[in-house]
Amino acid sequence: MQFRSLVFTALVAAAASAVHVVSAFVPTASSRNRNAIPSTAGTTALNVADVASASSQRAPVVRNWEVEKLDRDDAIMDVASYRNNRTGPKGVIAKQLAKREAQDNTGAAVRGGVTGLALGAAYGYLTYTGNGDVQEALVNTAALGGIMATLLAGNSLSGRNVYVSTLDDATNRLKVDFVEGLMARQDVGFAARIDDADTAYGGRFSETNGVVGAIDCQLRNCEASENVKIYGALPPHIHIKNLAVDQKCRRMGIARELVQAVEEYAKTTDAELITLVVDDSNTQAVNLYKSEGYDIESIGNPTTAMPKYGQWTSGRSIMSKKLEK
Repeated sequence: MQFRSLVFTALVAAAASAVHVVSAFVPTASSRNRNAIPSTAGTTALNVADVASASSQRAPVVRNWEVEKLDRDDAIMDVASYRNNRTGPKGVIAKQLAKREAQDNTGAAVRGGVTGLALGAAYGYLTYTGNGDVQEALVNTAALGGIMATLLAGNSLSGRNVYVSTLDDATNRLKVDFVEGLMARQDVGFAARIDDADTAYGGRFSETNGVVGAIDCQLRNCEASENVKIYGALPPHIHIKNLAVDQKCRRMGIARELVQAVEEYAKTTDAELITLVVDDSNTQAVNLYKSEGYDIESIGNPTTAMPKYGQWTSGRSIMSKKLEK
């Protein structure tokens, strides 16, 4: 009896999870790796390994952006919207509503009903195999199947199986997924912002309020740092965590300006150098940082990388630059 009770609980939990299907945000944020926020369509993967350098052979660039420090919550949320495939909280809700409205509720209700009946049949079968009582198995099948079929079909018919966030929920989701460190002031960031966000590039950056690129960094191995973790044997340093420029605005020098903004900020701290992690295969990023005076050292060997840097990854390197104050 105890076994059947446990099985019943598991089946109900599975059905409950099917009742509340949450519509995902534009990019998933399953990874919490601070050095690799999920890629978004139209942007470089948010990783310093994917920065495109400005080309000296291209036509002169008309400057229509300014680089600003992210010291206000609303500006930080603009970066969150940029990283969420240029979709802000209201845009997230609009997409969820569109998904709900586009759903075939009748078809979804039929599928929900079938799922409920299947759950009932499964529980009835387990009942029969447990005690051999056909009558009890049929009763359990009808009871659970009928209840779950009604719940799932009714929920789907009303469209409630497609979750639609409140504005507060959508805002918090973006905050947690994309700018948690900036909001907590553990990280410091800078953004490149263009004018006429509603019209420039066909309104591509309207929901980001003009943000076309961003960078964030963190003071480490220092008493003044908000991060108490110690990274290898490095002296106090600024570590560049995430950098991206939208594909429509690359090769204009924006990435370089964002890096230089971090360097100027670093000079106001106790940091002695700047570090970042780069993929060895990304020659454009390597060349950009080398042109800015960064040295490179592989972290592919744990024996040598862990004591010095406190991390190691095959196929990646640490690039660093000593600060001259």
